[in-house]
Amino acid sequence: MKIIGLTGGSGAGKSVVSERFKALGAGVVDADAVYHELCTESSQMLCDIQKEFGDVLTQDGKLDRAKLAQIVFSDTLKLGRLNHITFPYIKEESIKRFELLKDKKIIIYDAPTLFQAGADCLCDDVIAVIADKKTRIYRIIKRDNISEQAAQARIEAQPHDNFYCTRCKYIIENNSTKENVEKQIDKLFKKLAE
Repeated sequence: MKIIGLTGGSGAGKSVVSERFKALGAGVVDADAVYHELCTESSQMLCDIQKEFGDVLTQDGKLDRAKLAQIVFSDTLKLGRLNHITFPYIKEESIKRFELLKDKKIIIYDAPTLFQAGADCLCDDVIAVIADKKTRIYRIIKRDNISEQAAQARIEAQPHDNFYCTRCKYIIENNSTKENVEKQIDKLFKKLAE
């Protein structure tokens, strides 16, 4: 079993890449999905977040993600504090999920903040998905139904492509067609499965 980290900035297209890997037979653990589940299931993590950021819970005790996003995506120090709180919870739960997929030859660990969380140490290799800023902004607006300004703030709060390119063994460029991206993934999957 090989664990391959998959990372990159918001809107780069990591989910398209992980879906293709899954279609080719890889197991996939999505750190964002783990985080979202923990936001409804981990009362301890929510308590830690509330202690740090104040009233960011909904009436029914779940995380008000939009409210928290407004706080952290405009302030890199606050984003860092949120990550410091949530990373250990996400890492612990992700490791449990790797175990459930141990029959797979390749497990893709889709984690946008893989390096910041120190979770790259869990991976045999790491793939970066990159795309130009204009493409990313368009995708974020479409996906999250937010303003261009909010999408831009999200990108500015994250590392630039160079951060990923200098740390990752493999790079997938996701600026053009789905077919082009799939060709890159298919070739890489073959190489990783050897």
